[in-house]
Amino acid sequence: MLGTFAPLAASANTPTSGIIAQSADMESALKAYNSGQMDQALSLAKSAAKAGSTDGAVMAGHILRKGETGRIDYVEARRWYEKAAVFNHPDALVALGEMGIREQGGLTTADAVSYLTRASDGGRTDAMRALADLYRTGQGVSANTDQEQVYLKRASESFDKDATKRLGDSLFESNPQEALKHYEKAAEAGQIEAAYIAGVMYAENYDIRPDAQKSSHWLKIAAEGGHAAAQADYGLRVYQGWGAKRSEAEAAEWFRKSAEGGDSEGQFLYAFTLAKGEGVTQNFEDAYYWVLKSGNSSVEDYNKDRQALRERLEANVDPDILARAKARL
Repeated sequence: MLGTFAPLAASANTPTSGIIAQSADMESALKAYNSGQMDQALSLAKSAAKAGSTDGAVMAGHILRKGETGRIDYVEARRWYEKAAVFNHPDALVALGEMGIREQGGLTTADAVSYLTRASDGGRTDAMRALADLYRTGQGVSANTDQEQVYLKRASESFDKDATKRLGDSLFESNPQEALKHYEKAAEAGQIEAAYIAGVMYAENYDIRPDAQKSSHWLKIAAEGGHAAAQADYGLRVYQGWGAKRSEAEAAEWFRKSAEGGDSEGQFLYAFTLAKGEGVTQNFEDAYYWVLKSGNSSVEDYNKDRQALRERLEANVDPDILARAKARL
């Protein structure tokens, strides 16, 4: 929540000397915070808040809520946030909303709805998404899917890519075609998970016409964004030449990235290419290491292929090499 503070806010009735004092204290508080001197930052933030700085009050609340001086104090954090919330400081409203959801500092989910609604009215899309969650789950309000959609659409229209992706999620089962539109819109804005889902939908969803080029396009974007599962899937497209130019070397590189990113399918595929020496130098030790690392899956065909590769390696590779791979786990 804390990071970049909004411009310093002062009452129209604050004397010039008071504005100077709160500005000086706030600047010093920011310097202390950024240098890790949390006790000093808290003291200076409180001084700035007492002089009228809503940003100082937000900083004090943040430090206390996160326990950055070594002590968490939700009650006092709430008190400082509320000083800023009186002036509708958006960070304070969202922070109080988060505390209400978690029932911290004596706040309730009903309080959360109130604070988040004010933040939403002020244009905070993260508050809109949080309200959508509350209306979906019925926390602090009566469950209402129509209201959930209202807040997600409002956030999406304010160019919130995560809300746009969430709209896709909410329509995935009932209207896959409409869900795909939202996923693609979110992906165009840089939402990596949405790009991955769009790529998979163009390949596997029965309600969507298969399109190899579009599937590979979105999977590549997600893969380039560091999505480990997308790296495995896009690598497989490249390996097969399905919607992408075939290249064993490029496929092996995507499998490597996926494996190192922790995706079990990517780990198996990388083990497979290492064992065969396709697109990469053949290396039985690394192949055995990654096939062991990949673990079991809920997909039966995957488990069969994994077990078959493991058995072939164990039957044909020097036991000392296999032992070295096991020792790396």
